[in-house]
Amino acid sequence: MRLHRCAEIGCRELIKLGFDYCDKHYRLRINDYHNRKSEADKLSSKTLRGQHDIAERNREYNSSVRDELGHEFYNTKQWKRISEYIKQRDMYTSSVDGRVYGKGDLIVDHLIPRRLLNTMAEQYDVSNLWLLTKAQHNHKTAIENKMSDNKLKHLSRDWWIKILKD
Repeated sequence: MRLHRCAEIGCRELIKLGFDYCDKHYRLRINDYHNRKSEADKLSSKTLRGQHDIAERNREYNSSVRDELGHEFYNTKQWKRISEYIKQRDMYTSSVDGRVYGKGDLIVDHLIPRRLLNTMAEQYDVSNLWLLTKAQHNHKTAIENKMSDNKLKHLSRDWWIKILKD
């Protein structure tokens, strides 16, 4: 087997052909690269171009990776129809604060989370659906993640409104 020296100046470690650095220096260089990249990303996110790039990466993630994670339900034709129906039924008004929002500002949310519903009919049941803003939806999801499934099944719409208004 042919070997050569690590490309790091002063290192005399022998490594296989096809590699430039020994394990020690490779790890140091990779860590340094990740640190510089995270610093550059922080600076970039403060510019309009950086924010545009982040939004583009998120859009790409949502269209390619998210479906593989089990979110394909929200891209079905039936869900899109029901979602539009709920928005029209509630006249684009948030169920929590009663304010009217634009078409893209509201999310149709399940009062009882989808993972606790057994059948597709229950998942499409319009009595279990309501409109929330993105901020309210994120707040509700954070609360749901801290609660037991048994308790989540029995929470009422009024309880959620009270909690999300605070």
